[in-house]
Amino acid sequence: MTAYGLDAFLDEPDGSSTAKFVRRPLILHITGDYPDPVRDRTTLAVKNFINLLDDCDHIIVSLKRRAHIGQCYLQRCEGESRQTLFALGYWSLPAGVFHRNAMNRVAIQVRSIIADLGVRPDLIMAHKLTIEGVVAYRLWQFFGIPYVCSVRGEVEDKFFRFKPELRSLFGKVIAQAEALLFVSAWFRKRIEARYPGLVRRQALLPNFSTRPATTVAVPRDDRAMVSVLDLNMYRRKGLHDLIAALAETSRKVSGIRLDIIGWSRPEITARLQRMVEGAGVASSVRFLGVMTHEEVLRAMPRYGALVLPARKETFGMVYVEALLSGLPILYTAESGIDGYLDGLDVGVRVPMGDVRAIAEGLHALVRDGQRYRNTLLGNYERVRERFAPEPHLCAFRKLLFNIMEQRNGGHGQ
Repeated sequence: MTAYGLDAFLDEPDGSSTAKFVRRPLILHITGDYPDPVRDRTTLAVKNFINLLDDCDHIIVSLKRRAHIGQCYLQRCEGESRQTLFALGYWSLPAGVFHRNAMNRVAIQVRSIIADLGVRPDLIMAHKLTIEGVVAYRLWQFFGIPYVCSVRGEVEDKFFRFKPELRSLFGKVIAQAEALLFVSAWFRKRIEARYPGLVRRQALLPNFSTRPATTVAVPRDDRAMVSVLDLNMYRRKGLHDLIAALAETSRKVSGIRLDIIGWSRPEITARLQRMVEGAGVASSVRFLGVMTHEEVLRAMPRYGALVLPARKETFGMVYVEALLSGLPILYTAESGIDGYLDGLDVGVRVPMGDVRAIAEGLHALVRDGQRYRNTLLGNYERVRERFAPEPHLCAFRKLLFNIMEQRNGGHGQ
């Protein structure tokens, strides 16, 4: 049975109760995906999660790998209320070379931060298993502080495939973690197969959506598809597969077209335009450039489907936003949102990199678009609840409450 919240491994699976903290818990977050003032742009997912845990205090160590020692930094930054933020640029060689040593150095720096602050966190949250999780494991060895790990498949997959010499270390990280929280649901089977019996507790913890429910019907065109992505990562997002599939589908389905929303460098845009022209679908593809988040959400309901056959993507919030806008989706097996839609016929799941299957999926979305939308409408609340913040935050608080209670002999919130 698939579990969609942390209640899957807590004592009260109905989620009926709320943890009541006698004092504010202190969580140490170690993350390479936090938008601190020093680093370049990154996703807001971790920041949003931390901000929503507003009954806790937080120490945030925001990591950024630097290729040269001279580029390293440690800077205390202005954080939000009840948050202490440090930006840490650490030296590490590319491709995970001497990864263990680099994480040991980071752990020593974080240990010094904790010592200087004169605090003892109640929990460490490592926001990736194979990077931040190694740091959390070392801190557990130093202090005995319990930790949990988020699992984000894109990075974890690279380490699992290309760094077999670290398999034992990752096994130790998993074995000592209080829980694994899978942002990438599709990566669970990989963990279970490689480390059978080591995971103490696990559950899905998606990036949250605050997208309001779509209640107003608007005209839709089943032949109009949309993709929303950072075009600089077009290969990871499977856009080259999609363009090839569109060319194949357009020979069978007249009038099918694709709008592509997203930013890219001029040379990437030029490369993609040549790709479209070479595939013979220049008249069917429009590059709409950058839109604000609000503009994307307003535009989505007019399309027939969101199509984004990404390769080994961690999660992809745009899939959720499309579903909550009433759009069926085309998505990839073992990538992105895969694993969160079990039991819901709200889109087409295709094998990674399979152009023919993607073409057949595009055809199905045109042919059966109304059926997919009716199914989505009938399951709308189920979809929304799977990605809503409140039940996941409530369950996370109960997990934290239970850990604190166990560590303090049953008395110590």
